[in-house]
Amino acid sequence: MAEFRTAGFVLKKQNFGEADRILRIFSCEFGLLSVLAKGVKKIHSKKSGSLELFCETNFRLHRKMGELFLVTETAPLSSFSTSNLKFLKPAFEAAELLLALAPPEKPLPKIYIFFHDFLEILPVISKPRLLKIAFFTKVLNIFGFLPDFEEFEKRDKKLFKFLLRENFPQILKLAEEEEIFRKAENYLHEILENVTEKTSRVVSATHDWN
Repeated sequence: MAEFRTAGFVLKKQNFGEADRILRIFSCEFGLLSVLAKGVKKIHSKKSGSLELFCETNFRLHRKMGELFLVTETAPLSSFSTSNLKFLKPAFEAAELLLALAPPEKPLPKIYIFFHDFLEILPVISKPRLLKIAFFTKVLNIFGFLPDFEEFEKRDKKLFKFLLRENFPQILKLAEEEEIFRKAENYLHEILENVTEKTSRVVSATHDWN
């Protein structure tokens, strides 16, 4: 895998030297990757616009043995653009969940689709908290943190099966039923507080769901 292309979202960026950045990207085919973007901080960099947080980009990557992936080419696919903290906060928290749980270089195609849909819907809904609850439920289930639903009470079992089965627009039709989402929210708190140390960043980042 010396050179390849993949679509991916920028989840985190860190300055490296005077002109470069190290990025954590969540890619479609290869999961979570650490990549080096050379010269991206320069004023005239052609790559900088497609390497902003939560942008979906088509990457061309190259890696020599034992080194970081190097970004050699980018083409923007979609962007998540908002300065409203109401929408930015859940986007950052969803990214923290993926950074804490996703193993490096392991494909997670279902989660990639969930994250894509989450970012697409987030800026246009009135209650982003409910969308975040649905996203966390789906992701934690894939990583094996939700228990056997047969142990749940009938109503709770029905709720979680609905959150896992339906797409986000369908789930948000329940927006007026705050009690349902509050119950799911409380249960997710318990899960996040009892998982391994690997998720400690997620717990601290999501202690306030409002």
